[in-house]
Amino acid sequence: MEIIPTTIGSYPRPDWFKEYLKRVEGLQKEGMNEIEKGEYKKALAEILNEQKNAGIKLLTDGQLVWQNMLCHLCTRIKGFEMSGLIRYFDNNTYYLMPRATTKLERRGDIIAEEFRLAHEIQPEIKAVISCFTLVELSKDEFYKNKKEFIMDMAKIMNQEVRKLVENGAEYIQIDEPSLLYAGKEDLEITREAIEVIHRGVEAKFFLATYFRDAEAIFPEILDFPVDVLGLDFVEGYEKNLELLREYRVTKEIQAGIVDGRNTKIEGRDDIKERINAILGIIDSDVLYVSPNTGLEFLPYQKASEKLRTMCDSVI
Repeated sequence: MEIIPTTIGSYPRPDWFKEYLKRVEGLQKEGMNEIEKGEYKKALAEILNEQKNAGIKLLTDGQLVWQNMLCHLCTRIKGFEMSGLIRYFDNNTYYLMPRATTKLERRGDIIAEEFRLAHEIQPEIKAVISCFTLVELSKDEFYKNKKEFIMDMAKIMNQEVRKLVENGAEYIQIDEPSLLYAGKEDLEITREAIEVIHRGVEAKFFLATYFRDAEAIFPEILDFPVDVLGLDFVEGYEKNLELLREYRVTKEIQAGIVDGRNTKIEGRDDIKERINAILGIIDSDVLYVSPNTGLEFLPYQKASEKLRTMCDSVI
């Protein structure tokens, strides 16, 4: 069994880079245009080295210029306008709600340039996109038909994924925390949407869920066209173990085994116990281990310590 440590998405910004972003506050909302590429690449190299030195084998770019969590993606899509603040799931954080006011179109790269710069520094990079969750976090003022909204988003993400692969991407993670709250109809629509995202793309696809257990999406999720299923073994530890036992899941698993929203550093024995419990159930030859969520809101040093402890626990 191969155990591969990875990260989910966001990473704390270095203090100097946070100060830099404050100086260009408001300008970075349009992406890299007003951020000096040299400053961004310096911060990017720093957080990639932090992940690598901690023992992470499959990294993410840290989403250093994502000012609106997953909805950062919407700021790069024609047809969205950003409106007032609204709470992000059950976190004490808020995001600007995207409003779909016209038909959605890809107006250019969404994250492909960010990925390319990270890939130049560290080839083992996992690109992160979303689809259904972006729709769920948005207000529909145009479509009035949810499936049409989701499928247009899926077509845009397929275009973006194709560009990511052109830029060297081999691993694509689709972040879908909202899927854990979805009804059966939305699950079927999302399965179709992921088929569209996957169409014509040669890459390994991850589906990441977090913030709760996955009982609501089983067994339907097992038919989704993804290679790796990401489950939260912090918020949903016992239930997710039960689901793996009941359904004998053959997909590879990305197990969120340390808490990305808590500064407390887990004990190595506790982490090993969780890993061993998962290994005793799954049938695949690979297990990915990760924090259960992004690490953006942890102190910089705590994030590094948490990753190092997790990686040391798989040796």
